[in-house]
Amino acid sequence: MEGFLRNRKRIVVTGVVLTVLVAIGRISMDAAAATTVNVCAVERGGLASIMEINGNVVTNKEKQYFAGVEGRIADVHVKEGDFVKKGTLILSYDTEELDRQITLAKLSAEADLGSYNNSIQAGNRTASLYGQATKNLQTLDQQITDTQTAITQKQNSLLEKKAAIADEGAKLQISLIDWADNPTSEEYENLQKLIQTNAYNQQYDKDIVRMQEELNALNDQLAAFQQQRAEMSSQKAGTMLGIMTDGAKEQLEAVKTANELKSSELIGKYEEAKKGIRADFDGVVTVIDTPKGSDVGRGTKLLTLASMEDIVIRSNVNRYDIIHIEEGQQATVSIKNRSYDGRVTRIERMTRESGSGVGVGVEITLDAPDDGIILGIEAKSKVQTANLSGILTIPLEALSEEEEGTYVFLERDGKAIRVPVECGIRNDDRVEISAGLSEGDRVVWNDTQELADGMAIKVNDK
Repeated sequence: MEGFLRNRKRIVVTGVVLTVLVAIGRISMDAAAATTVNVCAVERGGLASIMEINGNVVTNKEKQYFAGVEGRIADVHVKEGDFVKKGTLILSYDTEELDRQITLAKLSAEADLGSYNNSIQAGNRTASLYGQATKNLQTLDQQITDTQTAITQKQNSLLEKKAAIADEGAKLQISLIDWADNPTSEEYENLQKLIQTNAYNQQYDKDIVRMQEELNALNDQLAAFQQQRAEMSSQKAGTMLGIMTDGAKEQLEAVKTANELKSSELIGKYEEAKKGIRADFDGVVTVIDTPKGSDVGRGTKLLTLASMEDIVIRSNVNRYDIIHIEEGQQATVSIKNRSYDGRVTRIERMTRESGSGVGVGVEITLDAPDDGIILGIEAKSKVQTANLSGILTIPLEALSEEEEGTYVFLERDGKAIRVPVECGIRNDDRVEISAGLSEGDRVVWNDTQELADGMAIKVNDK
């Protein structure tokens, strides 16, 4: 009996030992089967989102230079592609040709002034003749009236004188009749003599002769006045249309002023052209249209200068990324391994087709460009699309994405538990979690193996 109990105890002890060994073995096997994962706690902090876009260097400001005068290009001091500082002489005119043009302009101005003076003098002469005729007509009209009155008066006096002598003769004839019965009488003979004298006096009386001469003189004078009046009337009519009105004088004066200004301006442009053409700003000569020795007219295009003071990076951003780009965002631009600060200054309100596909044009303006920049060269821009603080973030490598949405794995009781999350901004290292996680949660991931919900994991704390 005692042996039996001893053997049974040995069996029980052995069974317990075997059970412990099996449990230990299972644990060892489970531990060996668990996937090693990285782990990181969900943190609250700041996050800046950076988007990298490619583009080309262009300028937002260029100037085309045109010839302001006729002349000949003496020399072009630059070549296409040259960088020039503001104030640099880039083109010169032939000064001898400009001096010749200045002389011609001055002669033209003198001719214009002579034409003006001639018109004024001719107008003044015409006005003087018209005024003279008008004044003379007034005088002549009065002289004609006075002469006609004098003639009338003289004719009346002459008629009265002749009538008086004729009346005297009639009375002598009556007296002679009374003495007709005594023809031999002395009285009768005297009456005959008086009648003969009266008949003579009716024609040749000295007063009648004098008044007749005076009347003839007055008639001659009247004829002369009338002839003069006819001449003055013709002069007045002939000069009336040629008189310069106030409006015509104002127009002539305006033309004179305009010609003087035009000549002065043209001469000034020729004088200015003698100084040559200089760069209005720091820039690159992109086009030269007129080589040395060219004859140019006013308005001829000479060259084009692109400013290096207003440099932009013109990019084409696809429809997925454009939603993150806004005007005013800060950017860092890399050109020829040099870094420049800038900001987004323009977003086009339309799509364009480019070599990289359909996108939206975006311009980034550099804050401080320098003369080391090459127009047209490619540039890489990093745009800071967001900069938030006090948000939940996790490592970007802990985030998984698929068509249904985004998710992460949390570590719970040695297993990976899949949890859906909503994301916000991100950069190359971290991503914002806007929903689905809490601060302190432990997210896990494996760099080479995809995790599954409920998978046994072994945490590799970093």
